[in-house]
Amino acid sequence: QNMNMKSPVGLHEVADLIITGMTKMAENMKKHRLVDTAKWINQVFPSNHLNMNKLKHIIITVAFMVATITVNASDVLSSLMERIDSGLSQKIEVTITADTTDFFELSQHGDKPMIRANNYISAATGLNWYLKYYTGNHLSWNCMTADLPDTLPAIDTPIRYSTHLSMRYYLNYCTYSYSMAFWDWERWEKEIDWMALHGINMPLAINGSAALWRNVLRRLNYPEAKISEFIAGPGFQAWWLMNNLEGWGGPNPDSYYQRDEELQRKIVARMREYGMEPVLPGYSGMLPHDADTELGLNIANPGKWLGYTRPAFLQPTDSEFSRIADIYYDELTRLYGSTRFYSMDPFHEGGNTDGVDLAASGQTIMAAMKRANLEAVWVVQGWQENPRQQMIEGLSNGDMIILDLQAENEPMWCSRSDSFSGHKWLFCMLLNFGGNVGLHGRMQTMADGFTNALHNSPRLSGVGLTMEGIENNPVMYELLCELPWRGDSLNIDKWLTEYTSARYGTRDAQIEHAWQLLSKSIYNCPTDNHQQGTTESLFCARPSDNAQNASSWANAKPYYNPEDVFKAAQLMCDVADKFADNHNFVYDLVDITRQAVADKGRVLISRLNEAASTRNKEAYTDAANKFLQLIDLQDSLLGTVTDFRLGKWLEEARACGDTPEEKDRWEWNARVQITTWGNRTASDNGGLRDYAHREWQGLLKDFYRPRWEAWFEARLATWDSGTLPVIDFYAMEEPWTMQHNPYSSQPEGDPIETARRVLATALAM
Repeated sequence: QNMNMKSPVGLHEVADLIITGMTKMAENMKKHRLVDTAKWINQVFPSNHLNMNKLKHIIITVAFMVATITVNASDVLSSLMERIDSGLSQKIEVTITADTTDFFELSQHGDKPMIRANNYISAATGLNWYLKYYTGNHLSWNCMTADLPDTLPAIDTPIRYSTHLSMRYYLNYCTYSYSMAFWDWERWEKEIDWMALHGINMPLAINGSAALWRNVLRRLNYPEAKISEFIAGPGFQAWWLMNNLEGWGGPNPDSYYQRDEELQRKIVARMREYGMEPVLPGYSGMLPHDADTELGLNIANPGKWLGYTRPAFLQPTDSEFSRIADIYYDELTRLYGSTRFYSMDPFHEGGNTDGVDLAASGQTIMAAMKRANLEAVWVVQGWQENPRQQMIEGLSNGDMIILDLQAENEPMWCSRSDSFSGHKWLFCMLLNFGGNVGLHGRMQTMADGFTNALHNSPRLSGVGLTMEGIENNPVMYELLCELPWRGDSLNIDKWLTEYTSARYGTRDAQIEHAWQLLSKSIYNCPTDNHQQGTTESLFCARPSDNAQNASSWANAKPYYNPEDVFKAAQLMCDVADKFADNHNFVYDLVDITRQAVADKGRVLISRLNEAASTRNKEAYTDAANKFLQLIDLQDSLLGTVTDFRLGKWLEEARACGDTPEEKDRWEWNARVQITTWGNRTASDNGGLRDYAHREWQGLLKDFYRPRWEAWFEARLATWDSGTLPVIDFYAMEEPWTMQHNPYSSQPEGDPIETARRVLATALAM
């Protein structure tokens, strides 16, 4: 009645249909066939009348909610515990108690530890806390399982942690391409478990966007062949969805769309089982660049992005915007259900706003979301000029969440004069750019910045992990995830002692000393240093006598004493035999040693530069030979752990394909992304080459080393003439991206013995 429905469907019939729909959704949820109910609803309600679409969305949304509720709490948490360690669910009691504040309590009930919490995520956070600080098991990306005793350690004194910061956001659009582009359900299941254990309740969920957009463009009668030219390949979809480019990495076969759609349905279903609220991609006006000629639409041309043609922008004030937005949200809801949070970033990284009424655009974009869900909230990245003040200042408080994307380094909340126009915001840590490998962090700065925001910004509503690439620097992500629960009571030195004990299963004085060295040096980037991510390994740089960084926009200047990293690596090597069976220790040992070797590479670059400036050919040759030797040592070290092997990345990519041609296409996506990134124009002129460089085994040996070897040979050949060689590096790099020689993901060699040997050899150079 409130919708003033003009329909022959009576209210009793509607009620029956809702009940039937909820039942069907509950059944399909258990089978991960969420779309089946949506299809059924569309068959029952074929009308395109706006109010009928509202009704369909309501039914689908309620059905999703009811289906999620029907999953028993004990099933959700028991399944999580069983994936961690078989039989664990029988050793721990969990009680869910309604409360408006997120909390968890740990206590003892008879011979079993007991977790009491207000929801599944809080309970999972409590479980993780118990495993870390009572059993000495740190579940991390490199190992999500534990081997626990039959009788678990008792909780002698009950503890309680709570937080009023109810929003804990996870992921960056870039993460989906730089780290997750080729994941299967098995890997995603582990990641969602990781989210739950770390208190995440607002994860970005953009898988399935290719299938969504194909459906939308088909409904707009956009040519089928051109749809394939518009949608990017999996290695580059992040930048397509952020309106930076079209089609790069494609075209995608039909099998990809089906696989991606099914995967997204499983992902959002599991997120909802936990009680997470997925952040789905919303609509802000993106269309193919030729939508004017193909669809007869009045579009704006946002220009280029680093050589790529950006998608067109349909101004929200255009009369066609509402129609297309409604189609978009109809398809999004039909495929993946409704949500409270929609992510959009109009004019990302330099998008042209000339002639755009920003205030009216913000209102229209918001109105489209509200038609899809009356409780819709716009999630926007605080990055560079975004969000434009004129676009957000007229929106109601509560309708927008702003991610202060790099608050640990360059916080916007306290530097923008408009203070985000009074909207709620999240304290986020970006930390990693391009998935680059390297130790890096701002432990004390981040903790102090969070405390400052906690006391001085009433609109602070939570935290966010917004890194471009994951599976690196686990200590920093662990720290941020605990901050909401610890508030301003955290002492870094004390916390680090507890962290290492949890990560390695026991306390050790030498390990604690090693990590104190790291926390005071490489993990203590000073507040006046605003470098973009890690101090990059020069092994991965395009060669020169005075290389400073590997990627174009890196602005790193060493802020720590490399001797501290060497000393930490030596301390880890000294006690390694005691921890040989600990996955976390072996990973960290190799990673810290890798950093020490990379730092030694910088020393040799300095020698090269000095020898070149003094015209000392003998010294130059000696430094060049040692630099190449270091690359070989680094390659052998990283080959001992699967996580640092190129083969892991390429095997994941090839596994996504069903035919040899598809496997080759995905491998090409994977190879290009971490090397040239784009074609020659984007790579060289646009500056994208080596942006996503990885210090990995296989890549060091077969991609980075040949570049340096070619440089040294050409440099010495022209030494007497005094001229610098000119090398077309792209011509060297592109052929490697097109190869299909296999790289194994299986580790080779003993990591401890190799780390000791490599460290000793590097130290002697």
